[in-house]
Amino acid sequence: MDDILTMIRRQLRVKLTDQDAIRKFVPLQSATAIGLAADERLLGFNIPPLLKQSYIEIGNGGFGPGYGLIGMTSGAPDDTGKTAPEIYYQLRSGHPTDPAWKWPECLLPICHWGCAIYSCIACDKPDFPIRIFDPNVHDHRVTWSDAFFEEATSFDAWISAWADGVDLWEKSYGVDGAIAIILAQREKLI
Repeated sequence: MDDILTMIRRQLRVKLTDQDAIRKFVPLQSATAIGLAADERLLGFNIPPLLKQSYIEIGNGGFGPGYGLIGMTSGAPDDTGKTAPEIYYQLRSGHPTDPAWKWPECLLPICHWGCAIYSCIACDKPDFPIRIFDPNVHDHRVTWSDAFFEEATSFDAWISAWADGVDLWEKSYGVDGAIAIILAQREKLI
């Protein structure tokens, strides 16, 4: 875990987020172990140990891929002004006009890419895999499962890749990106 934190710190000397050019800099404020434990109790699940350590040692969101990691309570919000628990509760509360809408339990939005696209941690899985939620590709004739994509096998692998300089957006949505390929295959079926 310490090696990954060192990699993150090194990357932060290059850039705070992938959107540094358009996002206003906000100084990072650390979370506390007590505050994170309270968030986990309220959410009803644990977040990855490396994420907790990052929130405590680096900052409670505001750094990392996309527009930066979304903080927990009292942490850095996404561009809509909401923290990760607030977004989770909002998504879990249902959709006023779509009875088929159901946000998966323990799927915590952690990084906003813009256009309502979020990278999320499956906190009910031992390795804490990352899934992308992209509502823009949802076909309203089917369930919402078509808006979720596997992004990384674990939070540790995902944040390590970013800290190592991998463009995670390009890896998913670029010309040869995993999600771009899936979407191209869907288009062929239509």
